[in-house]
Amino acid sequence: MFRIDLLPAEYGDAIWIEYGRLRRRHRLLIDCGTSAVFPRLRERILALRESDRHFELLVITHVDADHIGGALELLRQQQELGVTFGEIWFNGYVHLTPGGVVPRPEAEDILGPLQGEVLTELIVANGAAKWNAAVQGGALVVPESGPLQVLRQLPGGMKLTLLSPFQGQLDRLRPAWDAACRKAGIVAGAATVDDRTRLDEVEEPREEDDLLGDPDVGQLAARAFKPDRAAPNGTSIALLAEYAGRRALLSGDAFAPVMLDALARLPGNSPGRLRLDAVKMSHHGSRGNTSVELVRAVQCENWLVSTNGKQFRHPDSEAIARVIQDGGAGVKLHFNYRSEFNETWAALGLQRKHGYSTRYPADDGEGIQLDLSTGLAR
Repeated sequence: MFRIDLLPAEYGDAIWIEYGRLRRRHRLLIDCGTSAVFPRLRERILALRESDRHFELLVITHVDADHIGGALELLRQQQELGVTFGEIWFNGYVHLTPGGVVPRPEAEDILGPLQGEVLTELIVANGAAKWNAAVQGGALVVPESGPLQVLRQLPGGMKLTLLSPFQGQLDRLRPAWDAACRKAGIVAGAATVDDRTRLDEVEEPREEDDLLGDPDVGQLAARAFKPDRAAPNGTSIALLAEYAGRRALLSGDAFAPVMLDALARLPGNSPGRLRLDAVKMSHHGSRGNTSVELVRAVQCENWLVSTNGKQFRHPDSEAIARVIQDGGAGVKLHFNYRSEFNETWAALGLQRKHGYSTRYPADDGEGIQLDLSTGLAR
């Protein structure tokens, strides 16, 4: 089995992945949504037998509230829940300087320049040796040149290849680190593990949406691509996950040009579209993170969108239109919420005209599930 669950994470990501055999399942978790939706993740964990509450890997893609808010709560309650992690991947402040590594456990001050960041404190408390263990505590960063290699093969056989970030994205985040931390409820050098008042969600301005009337797929897809330039998004850890002959692109909020560059450098990637079985659309289907070029670079039937539309009114119609028009025949759009911002794509007339289909959960508390090994979705 190779199953991807997009948990209901409000306007964020919480991706629960299971792979292996039914009687010997392995799990990894990519982001945990906002702190407000952590109770749903907690419930999901508690539904497991105590002996099964192990994740081979926890990935926190980048420092944004809609990705790390729930992770803070998970790490705080880890002992209470009986959860363990084989590794934890996250690029912290120390990794924004080339060559920076997680301090060794025997160092006099294990946190060093990271003192005060809540997430860092919690990761270190979980065991510094697990932090970015795949790169010996260094930054998870794509090499500047050459074919990309599998970064880690997890227990059970899941292969992970890093597609983002490049060093340039980490460099650009450093000046914005304080602002990004505030956005995520962390004040660098000030907050502590017990400072809960700094972890409240921060309301953000909505993006402008200049779309009027019914969607015209061709017109929307043809609109000029204006790439996302938000520094925290650019540092997203994006991964190609491979298991039992199936492949999924798990993009966080990564930049389209970065992923396009990385995909072209995969070993054996010949000219033409790269076959994938699922793509989790970057930045919740934002118009600035899904370009026509990126869509045309892959051959994929299943496109997943994680958001309820809160805050930024994602997904943007331009991004969905690009997938519909350039994603090939039989595209399936999987939304983990039904909202006013994605409802229009359910129109049967549009689906018949453009040859795509949609999936929505029956209830906002369900999320969606896709088993790549069987093709079953619910």
